[in-house]
Amino acid sequence: MDDDALQARLRRIERRQNLVLALLVVLYLVAAAELFGYWVTTVAATALALVGFAYVVVSRRRRRDTIQT
Repeated sequence: MDDDALQARLRRIERRQNLVLALLVVLYLVAAAELFGYWVTTVAATALALVGFAYVVVSRRRRRDTIQT
């Protein structure tokens, strides 16, 4: 396999892992809502979503800067 094929395969694996993690996070949030209450879980989930969004933005920007130079 050449390098491009391996990179494409790794990207597919990474996307699949992210999907599984997202599904698990949803299940954990539902369980946490039952345990801690919906208000606390909503605040925590919002904070986690903002941190996750910031991580995605920074990583994509970093990747784009690395490709251009």
